[in-house]
Amino acid sequence: MKHDITLSTCAFTANTADEAALIRHFEMAMEAGFAGFELAITKREDAPVLLSAACKTAAPVVAVHGVLDARSCSPDAAVRREAAEAAFSYLEVFAGYAPCPIVEHYFHRFNDPEIGKYFRDSVEMLLEKTEKAGFVFCMENAPYKPEYDERFPNVAEIVEFVRSFGENRMFMTFDVNHANLHEDPVAVCRTSAGLVKHIHVSDNHGHREEHLLPGAGTIDLRSVIFALYANGYNGPCNLEVIFPRGVQADTAAYAEVYRTISGIIGE
Repeated sequence: MKHDITLSTCAFTANTADEAALIRHFEMAMEAGFAGFELAITKREDAPVLLSAACKTAAPVVAVHGVLDARSCSPDAAVRREAAEAAFSYLEVFAGYAPCPIVEHYFHRFNDPEIGKYFRDSVEMLLEKTEKAGFVFCMENAPYKPEYDERFPNVAEIVEFVRSFGENRMFMTFDVNHANLHEDPVAVCRTSAGLVKHIHVSDNHGHREEHLLPGAGTIDLRSVIFALYANGYNGPCNLEVIFPRGVQADTAAYAEVYRTISGIIGE
């Protein structure tokens, strides 16, 4: 199959001390063959400023990872409103990239169903704002983290949540790394059929979220990626990977990752 291969900027955030360094990583990744980027530097206060450097590249922005946080589950309506407004303020910087997908995390990982109602309220507020801005809202399937979360919301739950907002209002980001932790990733590709507008591809060993380079873990990425496309996904093969500690990513390193995923998906 022939599909664009794109890259989340989390692959090079550790090596981007300033805008010039960030731009150089965009350039090196494009030189290696990547066709676009998901903008996902979210742990720096100057993230929007740095990410605006993407405008200086010739490659398209294929998605923006949002920053809606756990305040979205607060019983306090004012706190939930604050969470939604802060999340949209971040996204608004990238409004020029609409109608690209924006990716938000599913935070209702609690046993109390009331918290689910609070989370839905926050998401509704953010969804209305992103619709007006022209973004495609995508809810990401959750990772399995029993050491942190009270419960695990499976893909079927998130599919139901997405559909509850009405037809063509909300879609999904399918994270292969997350799906492999507590579900059969090929099977849940069928569960989410028709809803996936964006994907995160990386590897792990089936026990915890690792974001390994393709082939470094145990996921049958070829089967999962083929299942996604067979069930209605038609966007780029987007990698959300993190280079091992101590690796200074350069054009050769990006090219090796590109060749590896190309070989896996048969390009």
